[in-house]
Amino acid sequence: MSSPMVLRLYASGVPIDWLTLEEAAVLMSRRSEGAIVWTDGDGTHRLHGGTNALSGKQSYIDIPDVIGVAQHANTPLAYEHTGFNSALCKHREGLQCAYCGSSLSRQALTIDHVLPRSRGGRLSMLNAVACCQRCNSFKANRTPEEAGMALLLEPFVPTMAEVLYMMRPRQVTPLQLWYLRQQFRNAALRTYLSEALAA
Repeated sequence: MSSPMVLRLYASGVPIDWLTLEEAAVLMSRRSEGAIVWTDGDGTHRLHGGTNALSGKQSYIDIPDVIGVAQHANTPLAYEHTGFNSALCKHREGLQCAYCGSSLSRQALTIDHVLPRSRGGRLSMLNAVACCQRCNSFKANRTPEEAGMALLLEPFVPTMAEVLYMMRPRQVTPLQLWYLRQQFRNAALRTYLSEALAA
């Protein structure tokens, strides 16, 4: 079973990333520096430290589910994932071929340019889909229309909340999910996002 993770957001509520309990503990020790503005789900996780030689008591720190941190004035708000990411593209498709719907491992999926590169298609989240090797080979240097292959999934640029949900750890608490789903913009395009909203 994987270790629990802590969801880090800007204090305004924009998700940033997942932290290990140890990384969160470092932030918790910097409260005086203003790194943490607020927390939610306090005391959900407890990390134990060393034993005090005088008292014989073991030290510990309680880690919350969610941490809101200060945002520096020059830090842009990342509402959407920018640029192309192969692993994210495959998770965006729900680890399925965008043409035939076959479920595959991340390693078995390939990336297809919807508009082929040789015809001016750029590698972007809107012009790339994950697909099986057979469909990729069959489509070759054609558009889906020319190959008679309908896209089962509409490509989209995910918000950071959607990115963090797609790449989530195995253990996601209801509280963490609540913070993420406030910013799901593309739930209608993917079943798993719609299901997360309904949870």
